[in-house]
Amino acid sequence: MLGKERRIIMILCAVVTVWGLNVVMVKYLSFFPPVLLAAIRMTIGSLFLLPIILWKQGFVRVRRQDLLLIAGVALSMITLHQITLAWGLQYTSAGTGSLILGLNPLSTALLAMIFLGEEMTRRKVLGVLMGFGGVLIVVTSGSGGVELNGWGDLIMFVSMLMYVIGGLLVRKLTTRGVPVLIVTGYSHALAALLLWFISVIIYPATTFAAIDTRPFTWLVIVASGGVSTGLGSIGWNYGIRQLGASRTAVFLNGMPLASLIFSAVLLGEELKWVHALAFALVVLGVFLGAQGAAAKPRRLEQLEA
Repeated sequence: MLGKERRIIMILCAVVTVWGLNVVMVKYLSFFPPVLLAAIRMTIGSLFLLPIILWKQGFVRVRRQDLLLIAGVALSMITLHQITLAWGLQYTSAGTGSLILGLNPLSTALLAMIFLGEEMTRRKVLGVLMGFGGVLIVVTSGSGGVELNGWGDLIMFVSMLMYVIGGLLVRKLTTRGVPVLIVTGYSHALAALLLWFISVIIYPATTFAAIDTRPFTWLVIVASGGVSTGLGSIGWNYGIRQLGASRTAVFLNGMPLASLIFSAVLLGEELKWVHALAFALVVLGVFLGAQGAAAKPRRLEQLEA
């Protein structure tokens, strides 16, 4: 049992490392139109996901109400999240963006209290305050005083919020008995169709003709869409099934660190002391928030398993 849990921990560490690298990959691809990039990435992710899910689960019919919730996941957690992620990284650094995305578990705890009636303990309150404080430090403190990439930072915050809202819908679906892998596969396929529909409407034909066709660019896109989005989602959902949502969420605190390191190594972005301070606050905040969340939701975790 201990060996199995160690293997799950290694899988989750690998997933958040790849997700941290994915922020850097999307930053590198910022010359792509945001919606078109998201459409291509989600299509590749779906092509990775659906065969595996159909092999493991087969075709599963879902109730109409559940299908509406899956559509909500596709719209918020994938479509709007991916559009704002690609858009926001055009205006802010990958390091700052990853720190804002690192607020995911804390924001989930806060919104779960508001909309799902979950208890907000002192640990959770302290965790939320510390996490938001960490991000506030990094987005407002620069070498010359106040450094506000206001537009990009705001878009990244919206991106994080969309993912959190989608996560709450996923939790609702799992409590209704819908397998997590089915939610993942169906929502990604639906989001890919939606993103292509939006792309065809908002972009002229010349946009598609001018797509960068260099092999390295497509290698990055395939890695981002297939490995990060497709296989990463499977690994993450496996962790949720085995460890429960609250324990799995703790691993997200590794994503900002991975992204900061990769952005410095691959993009040449400067690492500052405020990044280290902000990261420490976010990690401690996530730890406190997860500890506060782990006491009661055993029933929910059993349902998700």
